[in-house]
Amino acid sequence: MTFTNIENVLCDPKPLDGYVDGTTGNDLIDTNYTGDPQGDKIDANDAIIGGAGPNDDYVRAGEGDDTVRSGVGNDLVFGGNGNDSLDGGDGNDTLNGDDGNDKLYGGAGNDSLDGGKGDDLITGGAGRDTVSGGDGNDVIDTASGTGSPDIAVPGVNGADADPDDDKDVVDAGAGDDTVITGDDADSVTGGTGRDNIDVGNDKDTVSAGDDNDTVTGGEGSDSIDGGRGDDLITAGIIGGSASIPDATDPATDNDRDIVTAGEGNDTVFGGDDRDTIYGDAGNDVLDGGIDDDSLFGGDGRDSVLGGDGNDVIDSSTGDLSQRPDIGYPGLYPADADVNNDKDTVYGGAGDDNIKTGDDADLVYGGEGRDSIDAGVDNDTVFGDAGNDTIIGGEGSDVIDAGANDDLVYGGYGPGVPDAVNIPDATDAAPNNGLDLIKGGDGNDTLYGMDDKDTIFGDADNDVIYGGIDDDEIHGGTGNDNASGDQGNDTLFGDAGNDTLSGGDDRDVFKALGAGDAVDGNEGGNDFDTLDLTGAGRYKIVYDPTNAENGTVNFLDAAGAVTGSMTFKNIENVIPCFTPGTLIATPRGEVAVESLKPGDRIITRDNGMQEIAWVGRKDLTWGDLMAAPHLKPVLVRQGSLGNGLPERDMLVSPNHRLLVANDRTALYFDEHEVLVAAKHLTSAKGVHSVDAAGVSYIHFMCARHEVVLSNGAWTETFQPGDQTLRGMGNAQRSEIFELFPELKTEAGIENYQSARKTLKRHEAALLMR
Repeated sequence: MTFTNIENVLCDPKPLDGYVDGTTGNDLIDTNYTGDPQGDKIDANDAIIGGAGPNDDYVRAGEGDDTVRSGVGNDLVFGGNGNDSLDGGDGNDTLNGDDGNDKLYGGAGNDSLDGGKGDDLITGGAGRDTVSGGDGNDVIDTASGTGSPDIAVPGVNGADADPDDDKDVVDAGAGDDTVITGDDADSVTGGTGRDNIDVGNDKDTVSAGDDNDTVTGGEGSDSIDGGRGDDLITAGIIGGSASIPDATDPATDNDRDIVTAGEGNDTVFGGDDRDTIYGDAGNDVLDGGIDDDSLFGGDGRDSVLGGDGNDVIDSSTGDLSQRPDIGYPGLYPADADVNNDKDTVYGGAGDDNIKTGDDADLVYGGEGRDSIDAGVDNDTVFGDAGNDTIIGGEGSDVIDAGANDDLVYGGYGPGVPDAVNIPDATDAAPNNGLDLIKGGDGNDTLYGMDDKDTIFGDADNDVIYGGIDDDEIHGGTGNDNASGDQGNDTLFGDAGNDTLSGGDDRDVFKALGAGDAVDGNEGGNDFDTLDLTGAGRYKIVYDPTNAENGTVNFLDAAGAVTGSMTFKNIENVIPCFTPGTLIATPRGEVAVESLKPGDRIITRDNGMQEIAWVGRKDLTWGDLMAAPHLKPVLVRQGSLGNGLPERDMLVSPNHRLLVANDRTALYFDEHEVLVAAKHLTSAKGVHSVDAAGVSYIHFMCARHEVVLSNGAWTETFQPGDQTLRGMGNAQRSEIFELFPELKTEAGIENYQSARKTLKRHEAALLMR
């Protein structure tokens, strides 16, 4: 039809299509909005889409920075492009921010919120919300501010009346997001980006995703996966009235977290209750907190703190990459990186089970009955207080067991075959088990195992086994029982009534006293030495049926017996000479080490004379092995005749003793002669001895003198051209300062010997 000159046309209105559409501008779409072309409105009881309730609105805001308040009902809202603000109100709403920096408010109800692209602010409100942040740096908060934790804590909170009414699911998406959830068991996925996630109360599940995330688990037994990146994870309750050790905790299972930190240098705090934490790859810091936690460091240089509770700590990698640093020829190569798994472990209070792996680890057991296996390489272990069991494993470990009754194995533990412990003579790696073990206070049992170990029992009554190779064992105070086992061992009894057994090979026993019992044993390359250096005055009584057995009686100043010790299977006895040899002085016998320049001594020829100089030469076992001609000579009691010397005496091989008998006058026209100790060794009771070390003390007067030493006449020091050249510079300078004439050959000749000195072949005449 056609018409003309009609000013007004009346027609039926356009039919509703069920969608409230915005314009291309910045719209405010609420119950007062009338801009929809078809006349659709918010909460107008005009819903016509199938299945929708009368106020279940469908809103398409379109272009522009729109504000939508969809009111009551289960609404579906699309913000469109632009920085929109969407408020679903009551009901189970679905809000889609689309592109732009949007603000989404779900309100009450089980809402589905999708921020889309952009930096969105999403608030879930009460109800079980599902949130997708999308791309961008989003802030997501689904905490409703209502509801108690699902599990009641008497005196702190009651149980949640509905443990499922606020279970949210959040996928933050890409970007640096902040996520906060609240009550009930929520599930959060952080996605890529540096996320900050706080999941609040109850049993939540978190997958933080890649990058450096911060995760707070809060109350509840959470499952947290940090993903790749350097994450900071606080899994449970830290401090406060709800953080209570299980022994007094009214709710012992409301915060049992499982944390997998993932790759990266992570820091994880377990908090309250029994947590399980996996550090995975990277240099991690793991703190289990209170109660009985399980902590696994994984690859990398980890620091692990068990905290209070009976913790299980394993910082090893558990794979074949754990090679000893120095390797083992024919079996495996040396570690390619000796520092990539150096862990530090603090067990804390409680009975902890600690295992470390590759590289040089540092372990503190803390208080409690700890079990520690330090794994391979050169570890340092402190057992601390408690009856601990410590296995040093492969490597040269330093172990301080600490207080109480500890069991220590310096090498591999008792479950490893004996074939692993190889004597140095055939060991391809003789330096991979040089352990230093300190028992500390308590009745400890200490095993050195393979290689050359140094073991200190310290206080109380210890049992010590050196194991194979050449060990050094110190019993310490207390009544100790020590065995050197195989190898050339050195055993120190120290204080207490000790029982010392050398085991096989050439052993040395030192620092002995009353109440000790020594057995050198007979196995191996046997030549055992009893070293009484520093033991004070004593008398040795040998078994008349076996010269390797006997008793040492210790004497007071008056010669009375103050105590005794026994020995057997001892091939060599080193009595005390330096310090301890007694020199006659006007004030009585004085130990040679106590003499000093200016002191007066009694001489055979010139009465009382002053000492002008005192010198000392200390030789170690190594020195004597390198220069065996310097080994000391033992002059036994009575071997010089007429009961002289009065006590066993040890002298340097060149030290000269006075000999006076019928043969000296017959052969040399001298009643008294001087003979070097080394030229008397064919006489009965005089022989060269092995020593673990010796000190030679010599003193010099204005002229060469003969003095009383242990009741026998011996010489003072006579400087000769050879002896002066063999001295150290400091000692030689001291002598030249006192006797400048000795700088010349004439001066040396004028310092004449007090007696004729016999040569070797001349001394041999006296031995016939």
